[in-house]
Amino acid sequence: MSEAKRIGKTGVKYKKILSSIVFKTCFILILQNGLSNPVDSTSFQINTRFSFYTIEKNGEFLLHIPPGLINSKLLINIKTGADSLTAWEGIASDKILRIPFILNLKPDLYKIEASIRVGWKKGPEYSAKTYLSVLQYKPNEVKTDRLTGGLVVNRKPYFPFGFYCYSPVNLKLPEEEIVKGFNMMSPYQNIHPSTIAGRKAYMDRCAEIGMKVHYNLLSVSASTGPKADTIPEEEKNRRLINEVKAFMNHPALLAWYISDEPNGFKIEPAVLEKIYNTVRETDPWHPVTMVFMAPFMASRKYSSAFDIVMADPYPVPRLPIDMVDGLAKELNDEFTGKQPQWMVIQAFGGGEWWEREPTYQEIRSMTWQSVVNGSTGIQYFIRWGLNYFPKSAAAWNECGKISLEIAELTPWLLSDEKPLKVESGSPSVIVTSRLYKGRLAVIAVNKKNEPVAATIKVNGFGTGKATVIFENRTINVYGGIISDNIAPYGSQTYMIDLKPEAAPLSQNGNNLIKDPGFESVFSPGIPTSCYARGGEDRGATYFTDSREYFDGYHSLRLVTPKENAGVGIRFFPCQVKAGSSYMISLWAKSDPEQRFKASADTAGNNNNSSPQYAEISFGSFTTARFIPEKEWKRFVTFVTIPSDTTATLRTNLLLTMPGQGVAWFDQMRVVEE
Repeated sequence: MSEAKRIGKTGVKYKKILSSIVFKTCFILILQNGLSNPVDSTSFQINTRFSFYTIEKNGEFLLHIPPGLINSKLLINIKTGADSLTAWEGIASDKILRIPFILNLKPDLYKIEASIRVGWKKGPEYSAKTYLSVLQYKPNEVKTDRLTGGLVVNRKPYFPFGFYCYSPVNLKLPEEEIVKGFNMMSPYQNIHPSTIAGRKAYMDRCAEIGMKVHYNLLSVSASTGPKADTIPEEEKNRRLINEVKAFMNHPALLAWYISDEPNGFKIEPAVLEKIYNTVRETDPWHPVTMVFMAPFMASRKYSSAFDIVMADPYPVPRLPIDMVDGLAKELNDEFTGKQPQWMVIQAFGGGEWWEREPTYQEIRSMTWQSVVNGSTGIQYFIRWGLNYFPKSAAAWNECGKISLEIAELTPWLLSDEKPLKVESGSPSVIVTSRLYKGRLAVIAVNKKNEPVAATIKVNGFGTGKATVIFENRTINVYGGIISDNIAPYGSQTYMIDLKPEAAPLSQNGNNLIKDPGFESVFSPGIPTSCYARGGEDRGATYFTDSREYFDGYHSLRLVTPKENAGVGIRFFPCQVKAGSSYMISLWAKSDPEQRFKASADTAGNNNNSSPQYAEISFGSFTTARFIPEKEWKRFVTFVTIPSDTTATLRTNLLLTMPGQGVAWFDQMRVVEE
């Protein structure tokens, strides 16, 4: 079957059952005597962990256990048609049971049914149904991870952290914000055929620098309200489909945004379900989002019309800012294990119903209240640079600071490991914990505008030390109790090593490079012992990356948007000796699928055929060129310092990446032979 026919066939199936894919299920209780009872609200629900699967060899089903049956014995068999996919038996000790399965299915949409017997052979039997979507792989695909609430972008965990903005988009805006740490933007825009060139221009620029776009379709997807076009529905639908087709393969695309506060404008769920199905039939590789001003309406009426739910509380100055805590918790309670939840944080004020903007302290507290309660995406309303929204440069700088903190913690925030439980001893401080590879991150945020002498109990931990990772200090932990002062509306993140950690390889031997593995986190996201030399492209970036590394917990990520226009990293000087020889080495990898060169093709395909090369120079003594590959690879060169130079001198190792694209570097070493 051709790809076009296969997608078309899959699209028909999506049209019939997409409203069930999210997490609607069918439940049947069969008593031991063969009689059927009516379905009740405590029955099991099942869905797949990822919204769809492509290149994965293994998958997971998430079985939601009714509260009254947690810690019960279960015997589970999961089938598609007559074929058994997996079976499980044991004690269901949590509200979500993870059931792994081997993924060896061809691209299609599969009906899934789980048979669940409580008490094994003697108990009642339940049935839960869902769908499993298997698609052809696409480099720009975006999966939702229903277990962690995160996204999978370019095969890595992704925490979207960005902002709304206005259109037409000033092409300087993406580069102004990407260097601060933001990774997503969402322009309000009118979808008209005559202006597609402008939309393509900002999408191309975002692809070059690594910014993702939460693509706004409101003018052709909203059926009512101020953002909807007043054109016939047939024309609106035609524009909707054409716009999705135009950008569905673009590397900058993150998600489709189809409705803004539909409950406020009284848009019927059926209307938005139809739009949702149209978008997903055309592009099943990207999620669909919707934002609500009254989130409880989302779960009750609209859940079949989105993949990601958003809420936009704007409390400042009339309401207490801890309303964000309540709304985020409400979303988390309803959608954990089912759909990701993002929060729209207020970054405006001074007009309409809002007499002033939030202070930077209020913005910090509202953002971290959301994250502590399980929000896995942040989108500020609204950014209009340089100082229009928010007017306060200090407030927007704080947003950028938080974006780098979130980037540093992304592996923890999107981890599927079970952490130690934490409890706050202070009513105004809320806490959570995340575990990743033996290190426990304890996050606390103050909801009140007053300092707090906080106490946090870490259950299952005794005496040790905790690093306050964004403040460059360490505190003692006694009997599992963290005691610390938290500023008004402040936040703290404490990192505790739960098991002995071997020293990173880059720290072994007589290495002359300071912080060779980029493990010194004094300022989040920034490599420590180096200078940065700017190139011609102001959107070129250099950040530490906690999601990708060869050793330790970090690497250095370089993005060169255009050839020969990237950043140079000049490491802290080494002292070398005349006549001595030195081995210079590093580990590197790249992602060829993220290379992008703008062209007239709105599909945004990878059309950059020039090599993506990097260079290391050691003073004026040597320069070596190499090409990072898809997997981590070590590169080595040698240099001898001339005998007729100064007996001892200081020189620098310089790393550059003239070739366009993205690459990661780790374990920089200069060792005397």
